[in-house]
Amino acid sequence: MRLILTAVIFALCAAPAAALPRVMSLNLCADPYLMAFADKAQIVALTPLSRDASLSANAAAAQNFPVNDGQIEAIIELKPDLVIVSSWSDPMRNALIKRLGFELLTLDAAQNYTAARDEIITLGKAIGREAQARAYLQNLDTALAALQKLTHAPKVLPLQRRNLTVGQGHILDDILSRAGAVNLGRDTSDSPMRRVSLESALAVRADYILVNETDEMPDSRGMEFITHPALARAYPATRRLHIDNNLLVCAGASTPRAVAALISQLNQYQKRAASSQ
Repeated sequence: MRLILTAVIFALCAAPAAALPRVMSLNLCADPYLMAFADKAQIVALTPLSRDASLSANAAAAQNFPVNDGQIEAIIELKPDLVIVSSWSDPMRNALIKRLGFELLTLDAAQNYTAARDEIITLGKAIGREAQARAYLQNLDTALAALQKLTHAPKVLPLQRRNLTVGQGHILDDILSRAGAVNLGRDTSDSPMRRVSLESALAVRADYILVNETDEMPDSRGMEFITHPALARAYPATRRLHIDNNLLVCAGASTPRAVAALISQLNQYQKRAASSQ
């Protein structure tokens, strides 16, 4: 009996672990997570945008992974076990993918770090890498906690092309809050985005404006607001903050870097102002 039990235990120990699902990403926000904690062998393909430095803060790393064009033909050819899509993805395409027998996982483009934390764990469980996802999340949490928040609370007005500012529910609001700044784009409606007039942008008397596009060469009429002479006089270069677009696609992987960039700029401006007095 003992010999039989020993043989059974040995067989169980020697049995291979369940194969990890082969994963295809059609979700740009999921790409950095897969690169960070999936087994490389299970990544069938990332989105092609993962290699676009203007949209992906991990474009260099993505060069080491296959990408796909998201077409149904590519999905059929690659035969993934799991296809990761976005809540913004084409619903007709998603329905077709499901009808073809592929499993879908839908993730949002998280607009705050708290929501992103949940999505990281959800993805980790779905691809059989929960422990690795939790370890990755712990590293992100540690990086955020290590950032020294501002000792003051500067008033910042985020401004975007076409007279837009952002409020609660927008990724920039989350970044400003985590840096210790006050977002003057918030209003009583709690709308994530709203239009603001030039007069209002000047009247709020912000300490800084925050933009995510350079304004040296306006490329469309949508940039006329950011490049208006009155705004330039009120907010010269020393009162303008900038965060790259590739850190603002979705919260999560890029949040510590975005918050660090904002804190660094504000601290530099504060030091310059103090030294000039």
